[in-house]
Amino acid sequence: MIVDAVILAGGEGRRMDGRDKGLVELSGRPLVEWCLEGVQRQSVPVDHIIISANRNLPDYARYGYAVLRDVYPSNPGPLAGIHSAFLASPAEMLLVLPCDLPFVPHDLLLQLRGALANSSADAAVAKTADGRIHPTICLLRRSAMPSLLEHLSSNRLKMLDWLASINAVQVTFADGSFPNLNTSDDLAGLAARLSGVEAIPVAGGLTHFNSAGEAHMVDVGQKADTHRIATAQGEIRMLSDTLKLIEDGNNKKGDVLGVARIAAIMAAKKTSDLIPLCHPLPLTKVSVDFTIDRVKSTVRCIVTCETQGKTGIEMEALTAVNIGLLTIYDMCKAVDKGMVMTDIRLMEKIGGKSGHWEAASEILKI
Repeated sequence: MIVDAVILAGGEGRRMDGRDKGLVELSGRPLVEWCLEGVQRQSVPVDHIIISANRNLPDYARYGYAVLRDVYPSNPGPLAGIHSAFLASPAEMLLVLPCDLPFVPHDLLLQLRGALANSSADAAVAKTADGRIHPTICLLRRSAMPSLLEHLSSNRLKMLDWLASINAVQVTFADGSFPNLNTSDDLAGLAARLSGVEAIPVAGGLTHFNSAGEAHMVDVGQKADTHRIATAQGEIRMLSDTLKLIEDGNNKKGDVLGVARIAAIMAAKKTSDLIPLCHPLPLTKVSVDFTIDRVKSTVRCIVTCETQGKTGIEMEALTAVNIGLLTIYDMCKAVDKGMVMTDIRLMEKIGGKSGHWEAASEILKI
């Protein structure tokens, strides 16, 4: 199934003093550039990227992606940008994003597509845990096109109303996942927060050592419980014949990825037993997904862990990825002892004192 993405940058920027919002800079980079990077890092890749713009087309074209004007005149808003993208794209599904979304969750498409797969709806739309719906962050089936045309032709242009009319399924993301950058003040506030990042502790300031240099468990007794989410990923590279065995389910030990998924979940729950100074955490959710790349002959493991607690959650996600990949190795080592586990890393952390951190830019803690 082809899935394309469109970044909506065709607005008039009225609340940005008429500036072309996609080209407004955040920390020295145009907002559209931040958004493009987020789309490129999706755990499930899109097939093509389209930029919807009505001004400064050469500036957008320099990124190397198709740039489309609205077919409908007089800037009728995001519906017109989506309409143009659907006309130009052969995709069965279209991921829609606003140009002022600098931090795109790396599993955004994965979660929206999963919601659509389990629904007969024509759209899946993002919302945050505070109940706010983000209408320009959505995944659309091509079957939504007739309704889109009807709303455009009758001048009913509110994105939220249109999504409600087609009974879009809602997918919840953590609060703070989609910073509000509607005005120049919003942008200035985020830029100030980015420039005020505290330095990472170094030797002598590592939290797991006391002033005498002795290892200890950090005291978190006075901290309040907060909602925390962490996503980690890693890959295991193997022979193409080994990958085919996994895909076909013909390995003598059965469903390799199914067993690895259970192992990863169990590892997340047992992290404090494996890592000496980790606190036991009450996990509220552990999701484990595997994607297969036949070109690179790899299996990627993506784990997201959630908790309502006083500390942590990164180690649970990282431990789960490691054990999930080790389980794949164990089940396939009889035919391929040269498998290599690689690129195991934290991708995103939300919640706690450090706020929102993403691997895309390691200097960011918002």
